[in-house]
Amino acid sequence: MTGAPGVELASHPGMARTVREIMNREVLTLRPDMALHDANHLLRSFGVGAAPVVADDGKPLGVLSVRDSLDLEGRATDRMTRPALCISSSALVEDAARRLAETNVHHLVVVDSSGCTVGMLSSLDLLRALLGMPTPHPQTFPHWDEATDACWTDDRPLDQENAARAPGGPGVVALVASHVGEPDAIVWAEACGDLRSRAAEMAADPMHQEPALVQVLARRGMRFRVASIVDEAKRTRTLALLQDRLDHLPPPGGS
Repeated sequence: MTGAPGVELASHPGMARTVREIMNREVLTLRPDMALHDANHLLRSFGVGAAPVVADDGKPLGVLSVRDSLDLEGRATDRMTRPALCISSSALVEDAARRLAETNVHHLVVVDSSGCTVGMLSSLDLLRALLGMPTPHPQTFPHWDEATDACWTDDRPLDQENAARAPGGPGVVALVASHVGEPDAIVWAEACGDLRSRAAEMAADPMHQEPALVQVLARRGMRFRVASIVDEAKRTRTLALLQDRLDHLPPPGGS
């Protein structure tokens, strides 16, 4: 086995999923006075189908899609769909799905309690949530997690094909359990010298790991995420943050 000793994180029961848990937080926003040509270029460059048009205070004015911007003449405010269809970040997934179905649109702008834009939600995000699948992030947006002070990849099934897609080099690898109706829970994390080879090792030889990890890998539907961290001190700090999260979780069945 390679890498530093792992940290086993217990899963814990959660509430029904909310929009906050599944929305894409990496939001591309457009200015109302932006030229349609520039807006179209941004949308295509970042690989997103639509983006909110926001005022200076962060509140959404409308939504501009790639299709809306095909004309390439005028400004974003001229072609955007208005008003922006919004949903609170605290709303339940079922409520968001009902809103999309009733309005026949494919995207909702997610807002906080003050009405400012904090995310985007698509019909595919909702479908994945209802199936218990993780929400991927656009590859052009780094998925920064403030709680662990690290940039993580999307969750992927732990198998050889997906392990080969992990970045090489040192960092932290985390195993994630996902169950319908419950928030994803990190159940194992460790620092290692090469993320790709470590993920491949876990996927190919799950029975020849340390005993605690063998139990984790025996669970069905295990997924993994990795954070590339070259600096050893930062790897240690990120792992310590995950350990602290474990220390402050209630025991299984506790409140």
